[in-house]
Amino acid sequence: MSVFAMLNRRLVGFRVIELMAALVLTAMILTVYMAKTGAGDKTDDIDRIESQIQAEQTRIRLLKAEVATEEQPHRLTALATQYLGLAPIAAKHEIDIDALADIAEPAVAKAPAPAPTSAPAATAQTVQPAAYVSANAAPAPPPPQAEDR
Repeated sequence: MSVFAMLNRRLVGFRVIELMAALVLTAMILTVYMAKTGAGDKTDDIDRIESQIQAEQTRIRLLKAEVATEEQPHRLTALATQYLGLAPIAAKHEIDIDALADIAEPAVAKAPAPAPTSAPAATAQTVQPAAYVSANAAPAPPPPQAEDR
């Protein structure tokens, strides 16, 4: 029996080739349906992520606006004055760059000269390790207590 004869053979009133074509067509329909369903799910995921991105961008714009409001100079000046007791620098305290050298020279002249050290070995003998000092140090006296009346 040849292949063509087998394909032309009738089974339950249909030729075998027609049944095979119907099976292939059904498989193709199911494959396309599954692909479109998967693509729809991916589209939903993309839409959800895009809405999250939009919400985050809105939040970023709001936070930037809040930072701009919080960093306004007149607001910071008022808070520094109110809570820290600070004030803007008066104009009489401002100087130019050339005057900095004049101000720095007297401060350097007034600074005491460092005491001369003998030899590094002698210094090493007089310094005690911190653990030795803390272990042999006298205990601190207890703090005075208020009398109860």
